[in-house]
Amino acid sequence: STPIKSSAASDVYKRQGQISDTDRPGSKYMDSDLCIYTSTSVYYCRTGSLGIKEKALMDGKKIKKLVIALILVILAGLAYLFLLRYSDKQKEAESQKEQEEAAASVVFETDTDEVSSISFSGDDGILTFEKKNDTWICPDDSVFQMNENKIQKLLADISSVSCTRELDARGDLAQFGLEEPANTIQISLSDGTEKDLYIGDKNTSTHELYFQTEEKSDKVYMTKTAFDSDFAGKLQDFAAYTDFPKVKPETMTEFDVDKEEDSYVLIMTGDDQCTVEDEEGESQLANLNLVGMVQDNVSNIIWYQDLEYNCSDYAKYGLDDPQMVLTVKYKDGEEAKEFELSVGDEDENGNYYARLNELPEIHTIRGEYLTDLLKSSASSYWSLTYSFVSIGDLDKLEVARDGATHVLRKETQTTKGGLESVKWLVDEQEVDEKLFTDFYYACVSVTAQERLESVPEETGDEALKLVYTLTDGSKKEITYYEEDQNFYTVIYEDGTKAAHTNKLYVKTMTEKLDRLLEELK
Repeated sequence: STPIKSSAASDVYKRQGQISDTDRPGSKYMDSDLCIYTSTSVYYCRTGSLGIKEKALMDGKKIKKLVIALILVILAGLAYLFLLRYSDKQKEAESQKEQEEAAASVVFETDTDEVSSISFSGDDGILTFEKKNDTWICPDDSVFQMNENKIQKLLADISSVSCTRELDARGDLAQFGLEEPANTIQISLSDGTEKDLYIGDKNTSTHELYFQTEEKSDKVYMTKTAFDSDFAGKLQDFAAYTDFPKVKPETMTEFDVDKEEDSYVLIMTGDDQCTVEDEEGESQLANLNLVGMVQDNVSNIIWYQDLEYNCSDYAKYGLDDPQMVLTVKYKDGEEAKEFELSVGDEDENGNYYARLNELPEIHTIRGEYLTDLLKSSASSYWSLTYSFVSIGDLDKLEVARDGATHVLRKETQTTKGGLESVKWLVDEQEVDEKLFTDFYYACVSVTAQERLESVPEETGDEALKLVYTLTDGSKKEITYYEEDQNFYTVIYEDGTKAAHTNKLYVKTMTEKLDRLLEELK
């Protein structure tokens, strides 16, 4: 090709021809900074000293740009840090200002460590609490025990009282409810000093209270402190009460439910089985789901209200003759423990009056926690499972239907090598294992829709009868009778128990039996 000369004799553009993958500028074979392009995809490469100088100049410009960008990033970071520091200082200054303003607005202070008594108007008259040997008492009631959280709240309220606004009463205290204060809080200190706070009405707009630190003065203050609710109520509202025992469901071992009628005992054996014992002492397996619900209810009980700390008249709560006494036995580690809960009348809100362990305290409990225990009997907990027999315990199963009886059994043989082989037999003919076990487990997986209190004297036509003979020689007989279009009556346990069972269960059993018998043909 013909070289093209530039103004500098040493700088030459050479025509290279069409661009290939290996010669493309920017590839490992070509330096793109030394190449120019034409519209026909033909490119020229600059050679000589001028090309090298221009490349170095362009590299210098790139480095310069990178340095400038780096400097800008650093400056931006410094500016951000400065703004953060400035913002923190502003917040600190604002917080300090708020604290100073709050301190400036404090109009009443008390060293609560020196308070020896507090007195104020309660719902039933003047309430007085005194501190004796670091213990708060009520001098009017020797059995009273103070709720520590309550007294600490009262002390916190009077320790430092801030006002949000100072007003001039100008002799008209009635407009603030302070002509005859709604409450007067009297505070005595250990050195004999007396302090008073006079509480008036609540402002209907701001919901803040009017109060005075000097009776009948012209200075009236407004505060957000809840003197009207904290310094109010009855003596029992300030008493310490015994908490309801917190017991985990899995640690409960027995519920003894003592009622005028339908008393029962639930026994949790800890091996995924529970039994329920009625008033006559008859024991049956209990429904695990129902027992679990009752355990959860008892575990979740908390006092809804604390009514009296020292009751003297249990009759007004129906606790002189409780409608239920529940004794809960449980394990605390290896130690066996129990508590007793007496349940009285129902109040107007559907809650029940209750008493713990013969203590004189009266509480209420939400009805939802107790209804199942109060309204149920032993039969309410009867297990709905009646049909299960482990196939490992089976010697034979006799199935009677439509006047015909079929015998199902398994036959186990030991080979010379010591291995066991099992034959599945129906009427002494070997059948497919799957057909045999499908029918068998359809029979032993049935649950009742409901248990019956007694065995009916009259039943419909016999639809199906199953007689299990176990390897220990014992027998279990289950018979299904027509009841209505939805249910069969099932009688079991030697004819002593009865239930209603959904017809779909029996339909499934008979269909699988038919498939099994077809294999014999």
